[in-house]
Amino acid sequence: MTPWLYVASFVGAAVLSTLLVWGSIKIAHRTGMVDSPDGGRKQQDRPIPKIGGIAVALAFTVAFLAAVAISGDPTELELLASVLLPALAVAALGFVDDVRALNPWVRLVAQFALALIVWWAGTQVSFTRIEWLDLLITLLWIVGLTNAMNLLDNSDGLAASTTLVASIGTGIIAALYGQFFVAGLAFALAGIALGFLWHNWAPATVYLGDAGAYFLGFLLAIVTLRLRPVGINLPWSAAIPVLLVAVPVLDTAFVVVRRLAEGRHPFTPGRDHLSHLLMDRGLSVRGAVGVLQGVLVLSVATAVGLAVAAS
Repeated sequence: MTPWLYVASFVGAAVLSTLLVWGSIKIAHRTGMVDSPDGGRKQQDRPIPKIGGIAVALAFTVAFLAAVAISGDPTELELLASVLLPALAVAALGFVDDVRALNPWVRLVAQFALALIVWWAGTQVSFTRIEWLDLLITLLWIVGLTNAMNLLDNSDGLAASTTLVASIGTGIIAALYGQFFVAGLAFALAGIALGFLWHNWAPATVYLGDAGAYFLGFLLAIVTLRLRPVGINLPWSAAIPVLLVAVPVLDTAFVVVRRLAEGRHPFTPGRDHLSHLLMDRGLSVRGAVGVLQGVLVLSVATAVGLAVAAS
């Protein structure tokens, strides 16, 4: 696959995402699917549409089905089904949670079931060569990153910009090692994130909702798991996926440890994330997101550097 096809995948997905998210904003205002300020955690100054995630999922689906149709390779359609269908299912789960709050255990069981389908379809790690342990690592990575992205979606532009940077890094590494399907998937995901970011950068005019955050986190987990940087031994090969998603991993670890230390449930909503900590020190929303993305760019550059050194 030539670099121009990756560029086309990225740009086409970005344009499609921008347009569909714009349409979802119009629909949300007409139907009342908005997130209203509550004077607490939700501190926006006006109702914000919260169905942007549905538009994101639709845009990604259309973009990648078009790419598969152009390639004419039926094996890519099979691979896509093993990736896209579970991702759409987790987006549907998030949408239901957006409309009527689901029991956390129901969400978790459903996420593990979808992650198990992804593992069964071939997206899995083989770090330990012990099947049950590698299965456990795979499931925890997918479910963990899905929820980490949802937790990270706490400031305008943060989840989308994180997906953009992490996906570009993943796409570069996949292309270096000839993993054309993974690279195309990653660059399309980056384009979708950029199109959404156009509307979500502070001050946001639309939110991802649980549907979008789950969808992006789930797909990001899959593309990072599918990386096969041949020639890099443990622990460096295992470090590459972690470096690619360092910000959601660090943010979730920070919040969980802090809340447990304070005797609180680790997954309760709150304004105690890394972005909030930066804002409490005087940074604007854009400034806090910029600092975190600076950290992620350095982390992703390190991951790409490891891959380049071994290629």
